[in-house]
Amino acid sequence: MRISKLNGFLILIIATLVVIVLNFPIYWMFVQSVTGESMFTNNPSLLPKDPSLNSYIRIIEAKPIGQWFINTLLVAIGCLVLSMPIACAAAFSLSRFKTKLNSITELAILSTQMLSASLLAIPIYVLFRQTGLLNKLSGLIVANMAFTLPFSIWVLKGFFDGIPKELDEAAMIDGCNVFQTFYRIVLPLIIPGIVAMSIFSFILAWDEFFFARTLISSEGTWVMSIGLSSFKEEFTLQWTDLMAATVLFTIPPTVLFMFIQKHLVSGLTAGSIKG
Repeated sequence: MRISKLNGFLILIIATLVVIVLNFPIYWMFVQSVTGESMFTNNPSLLPKDPSLNSYIRIIEAKPIGQWFINTLLVAIGCLVLSMPIACAAAFSLSRFKTKLNSITELAILSTQMLSASLLAIPIYVLFRQTGLLNKLSGLIVANMAFTLPFSIWVLKGFFDGIPKELDEAAMIDGCNVFQTFYRIVLPLIIPGIVAMSIFSFILAWDEFFFARTLISSEGTWVMSIGLSSFKEEFTLQWTDLMAATVLFTIPPTVLFMFIQKHLVSGLTAGSIKG
């Protein structure tokens, strides 16, 4: 009994230390954002000295933070809303219809994960320039979907594979067609997987920098990842302002995780045992 209590206490201590280590960069970022003291002082303080919100006020007045924030939110939500229905339909088709064409499609989807963004930057740039999607948020949404869709389809297929096909057959005996079986019977059973992939799509689009920097040139259509890089000037870097902007940038993903973390954990767990 004592050994089990001791083990539990040690696990609690280790877990606490891990949480502190993992969250310290976020804490230090916040401390630097509310203090005017340089982060490169000889004796940095773990607690903010004379904290103020001057940095937040300054960046809101000097930079179009609100517009960048709205642009980023539109891109992330657009990528999520457009990619999830396509991913669910494609994953269901690959899981339920075993044809030679579907086997080739699976291989093609898997092979896309071997391609880096830098390899596709020039072809996508040329294609978007010809189609009028360059320097538009809609083009950035499409570019992000090109990377979120293959992974989402592959993972969701594992969830569909874990659902017995007898459910489909029973639904069809009761009069459902393939589409009704999909959205009435099978789709509700993989909600944890959809939530997990939705978070993946949202976070990837929210944090994406490479395509945003390549495809977007107008400051009015910048997203937050590009806006953060603008704090680095030719000879100086505005550390305090950068930390304040970064804190604002991390708020939406943090709030998202707070509300749906339970579904995320269950989705990842289900995917690990069904895949």
